[in-house]
Amino acid sequence: MKKLLAFLTFLLFLLLIWFSWNWYRNTVVCCDEPVAKETTGVLYYDCSSELPKTTDGWASKKEEILAARPEGEKLLIVAPYFDGENKAMGMARAENVKKLFLDKLNSDDIVLDSRAAGDCKDGLKDIYDMTLFTWVVRNEHVVEFHDKAYIYFKYDSTKEIDIENVVKYLNALVDDLKKSNETVTLTGHTDADGTEEYNYNLGLERAEMVKKYLVNHGIPEDRIVVKSKGKTEPIDTNGTPEGKQKNRRVEIQVK
Repeated sequence: MKKLLAFLTFLLFLLLIWFSWNWYRNTVVCCDEPVAKETTGVLYYDCSSELPKTTDGWASKKEEILAARPEGEKLLIVAPYFDGENKAMGMARAENVKKLFLDKLNSDDIVLDSRAAGDCKDGLKDIYDMTLFTWVVRNEHVVEFHDKAYIYFKYDSTKEIDIENVVKYLNALVDDLKKSNETVTLTGHTDADGTEEYNYNLGLERAEMVKKYLVNHGIPEDRIVVKSKGKTEPIDTNGTPEGKQKNRRVEIQVK
């Protein structure tokens, strides 16, 4: 009788151990919350570092970027600078990203810029960590950026609309606008020669000329906003012919 009691006691002890282990495994060991893994896009930066890093997916995305090149256009790389950083950091990142393309493009085929991009950690959610890649027009008559473009005009002139480079750019703009419901703002600018009234009217006349071209090619007037800043917003010095040339422009922004 004593042996049977001892045997049953031993069995109960084993069952207690078994139930205790299962409880521990199910509630403590196996069901801990998994540690979230930080993910990135195919190109990214460590915070406060100007050096880009890439993942296995970068090679195919790079080929996609290169394959989209229109004839004669340049690759614009706009790298981010995050909260607490400055534009110089963004330009340093752009210079380093440029190196990733020099096996396929000449240095002259690449232009650089930078932009404010908010919080560094948030940028990691983007496929390129807030870096923009776009093909742009760059010649003596048209300079295109990622968010605007300039059409340059000669002294006291409104005739640049007929130049081949300008026509080619505006035709591409028309095609893009026809594929969307976006609006376009045209702002005329001048150099500093002449009175404020004269330059305001000259800037407005230049912007109206661009508007007329867009309307004649099928863009509704209600999607075009025309303004003039005259000589009040130069982007270069008015002390040299080259600087004045840059100030005589129509600025185009699509929103």
